[in-house]
This record gives sequence, C-alpha cells and structure tokens, in this order.
Amino acid sequence: MNIVYFQKDKVNGEAREGDLGQEQEKWNNFLSENSEDGGFLQSWAWGDFQQDLGKKIWRIGIEDNNGKLLTVCLAIRDDMALRRVTIDIPRLGILNIEYGISNILEVLVKELKKIAVDENAMVVRVDFGVKVNSQFTIHNSQFNKLGLRRAHRDIQPRSTLVVDLSKSEEEILKEMKQKHRYNIRLAEKRGVKIELIENNKEEGLENFWELLKLTSKRDRFAIHEKNYYLKLLNTPGLDTRLYLAKYLDEVIAGAIIGQFGNTCVYLHGVSGDRYRNVMAPYLLQWQIMLDIKQNGYKFYDFGGIKSEKSKSSSQTKWQGITRFKIGFAPNQKTTEFLGLWEIRVKPCQYFVYRIIRGLAKLKK
Repeated sequence: MNIVYFQKDKVNGEAREGDLGQEQEKWNNFLSENSEDGGFLQSWAWGDFQQDLGKKIWRIGIEDNNGKLLTVCLAIRDDMALRRVTIDIPRLGILNIEYGISNILEVLVKELKKIAVDENAMVVRVDFGVKVNSQFTIHNSQFNKLGLRRAHRDIQPRSTLVVDLSKSEEEILKEMKQKHRYNIRLAEKRGVKIELIENNKEEGLENFWELLKLTSKRDRFAIHEKNYYLKLLNTPGLDTRLYLAKYLDEVIAGAIIGQFGNTCVYLHGVSGDRYRNVMAPYLLQWQIMLDIKQNGYKFYDFGGIKSEKSKSSSQTKWQGITRFKIGFAPNQKTTEFLGLWEIRVKPCQYFVYRIIRGLAKLKK
C-alpha cells in the first residue's frame, strides 16, 4: 500500500491546469460511492471551506500497488486555546475489507503521526464515520493496538437519524408520529411560509444569525463566528442551502443543510421564542424533505440525536431535539457511529491542557 497526497499540483500557491479537476472528481466519486455516512464532511469542497477559514488541510489517499484507491482522509489543523494544536479528521470511513481494515488504518495512523509531529500537534483526533456493527466496524483491541484511545467526548454527533426518501410522500407522512403530522398541517393552516434563500444570502444569513444568537443563549450551546456561516453558504463547490420559516413576514426559524452524493445533512438550525405556537420548525423540516426528495436525493440525515453509547453529560441537552427529530421517522432505526478516537502524540501536554480547559469551564 502507498500513501498519496491529493492536490499536489500546486506550485507557489497556485494550482496548475488539468490535474486538479480530475483529482477532485476522483476523490468525490470515491466518497459518494463508498461512505457509510454520506461523505459530506470528507468531501473536497469541505476541505476548501476549511481552507477559506484559514486552516491548513491535507488530502491523503491510500492506494494498493496497482493504483486502486482504498481510502481517503481529509485532515485539518485546528489551533486551540493555549497555543495548542490538534489534527482533526471528521467522519473518517471507507476502510477496505479486502486489504484488511487494520492494515490500512495502520498505514494511515503512521502518516497522521508524521503530520502531527511536523505541525507540533499534541493530539490527532479521528472521528470515525463507520457504523457500529457494520462490516467495516473496528474493535477496540484493534484501535488500542494502533495507539488509538477513546476520546472523553465526541466532536461530531455519535448518533443520527437518517430518513429514507425513496418512499412516497404519503408513506413518509404516514410513518411520522401523529403529533408531527398535525403540527405540519397546523403550521400550513396558520400561514407559515418556508423560503429557500438563493439570491440575497447575506440578508438571509443576517436573519438566521440573529436567531442563532438567541437560540444559543436560550439552549446554552456554543456557536461559530458569523463569518463561519457566511463562508459555509458561499464557498464555491460546497453545496449548502439556507431555509427560513416566516410568519407575518417575520423570520422565526431557519436551517442550513449540506448536500453531497445521495445524502443531505441537517447542519444547523434555529428557532425563535416568538410565535412558537405556529409550529414552524415542523413545516420547515417537512419542506426540506420534500425539496431534496424532488431533487433526487435518497437520504436525509437529521444530524445529531442523543446517543445511547456516549456518556457525555452534554447528552442531557439532546433529549428535546431528539424527540423532535425522531418524530419524523419513529420506526427508523437510528445510526450509531464508532465515535471519536485519539492518537495522543504529546500525552502529558494533552493531559495538562484538558485539566486547564476543564477548570476554565467550571469557572464559567
């Protein structure tokens, strides 16, 4: 097996003509055909988005001796507090059974360690987009043998709900909880309007941003800077959509979704305190499902829900949103991933960092 780096066609910071488009196509095709999670967070455009945010990235591939691609890995440098550095891999998957999952992971781990040393990183954090109990599942003993240790908490949600959109609209509605169907009809009856923002994205984002600040304060969760969401909606090649729910010409809810391969992912959502009785979030999600189904997507990933395996205390905050999401497909089995694992390149430094950050959070 051989390590190959994609986007090696850059000279003095400028891309040469020709190869870049072919590499991008090869990367994305491999992801869309093989990813268990849909592939959005490993897509080529997600790497471009991270670069637009000022982060350093690596696009790593592993090939066999005949040039067959076995797996791909988008790695991202993240500068943390206290001048510490991590190397993050979101939703890594696609470890080839034929060539041995452990064998491929061993080659990749060695390469990631080299990157971490070069970047003076204290830890490599690998979030596996591999389903629990799938044919690609890796056992804890295999992880530990390669120097991977289970992280104390996950970054990406470990559990999600994926709705099958190949069914008819009537079937999808029928399988919802009765309360969800009622609330969808109620929102329609009361005049809630759902708008896909395609032209005035900055104006639409401003409405979304104001609601996001209120939502984060109310529900006590951290948010990115405004520029993050602006770039998320405007990075070339990154297929994202902004939806807003309006009532009496006032924006009262919103959602940002990402699209890749045959799957759409619910990335960010907001809802205001005013007019909660008109049930706008229910109609918002239903309209999104109708739109992406009409556009040929096969699956809608509702994003994070409460995990039965994660022991993080933050999971208690997920109970309400989990009930909301599960109600759209209560008979659908939830998807559980292997979660976040760490390669502790500088274990002592990382241990001290966690203590300091923990104390800072307690103080807040």
